[in-house]
Amino acid sequence: MGTNTEKILEKLSGSKSITQFMEENKAAFDLLSIGEYIELEIKNRNTTKASVIRKSGINKRFFYDILSGTKSPNRRYIIRIFLALGMDFLDVQWYLKACDYPQLYAKNKRDSIIIYCLNQKLSVAECNKMLNNVGLENLGFENA
Repeated sequence: MGTNTEKILEKLSGSKSITQFMEENKAAFDLLSIGEYIELEIKNRNTTKASVIRKSGINKRFFYDILSGTKSPNRRYIIRIFLALGMDFLDVQWYLKACDYPQLYAKNKRDSIIIYCLNQKLSVAECNKMLNNVGLENLGFENA
């Protein structure tokens, strides 16, 4: 994700006109919805929506509403999907920021456990167990 940002910064620092820069690079500012990003990750990881639904424990109807953009999920649902996809921590941070969700913060106990789970490629159930063991709110799991 960072390489695109670096290229944009390079172009911006070499640009003489902000108007021209914005016009020439407008596609770089067209961010997708969280549902569109999830669809891309499912495709890029050669997995299925059914697998993500099963691993994330999210209700099937709600999951498809997220993808279509008719439902706006809270951060914990997004994190469950990212855990189910086995995504890297830095990618998760990028997606959270790009879609205006609070990023994970290592000094927050709950977030630090989630970061650990992402780094260790743990499941939603394993992450929930770790959160429960220290008395913190878990991520939920409707399909359990």
